Amino acid sequence: MKSKIVLRRGAALALIVAGILAASVLLAQQTKEPVQHFTATAINVTGAPDPLKIDLLRWSTDAERDQIVAALDKGDKELASVLSKGQTLGYIWTSESVGYSVRFAHHISNPDGSQRIIVATDKPLGSWNPQIWKAKESGKANAYDFTVIELRIPAKGVGEGKSSLFSKVTADKAAKTLALENYAGATPVLKDVKWDKSSPA
Repeated sequence: MKSKIVLRRGAALALIVAGILAASVLLAQQTKEPVQHFTATAINVTGAPDPLKIDLLRWSTDAERDQIVAALDKGDKELASVLSKGQTLGYIWTSESVGYSVRFAHHISNPDGSQRIIVATDKPLGSWNPQIWKAKESGKANAYDFTVIELRIPAKGVGEGKSSLFSKVTADKAAKTLALENYAGATPVLKDVKWDKSSPA
């Protein structure tokens, strides 16, 4: 009797291990680029200086980007709906106990060597703890059901980040991506933005 139980447990364990290995192989096939790591510190929000980290498994495909931009053309609610159904491309980590799934991730290299990274989640940052991602100045925040963050990193040195908390989300038709309206005039939410490209996938 005991031997049968051991055999059943062994078979179940083998199936679990096989499933994990299959998932790992599938992830490796889907991830064509190294995992991307970004670090920053929050500013101009109630939880500042809150550390923030973005880990990306991959960038959005052209088809995924087209779908996201097309959804925005139909309004914020449609964009929120499409983001909520999208694949998880990575995570945004704050001091909250749970991370936020990245549903959109796009990267633009500029001729001067600077980098522009746009990511979007299907929830507003601070959903798990509303006390840390509120605007310090009341009445100036947007009430989106998602979050769009745009990072701008110079060729040398550290960058900054701005978000849909203070800036309207729009479409950059030329770059075929989500973007923040009037980025230059928007209130920053992240400082000391760094892109660590050294870690392998």
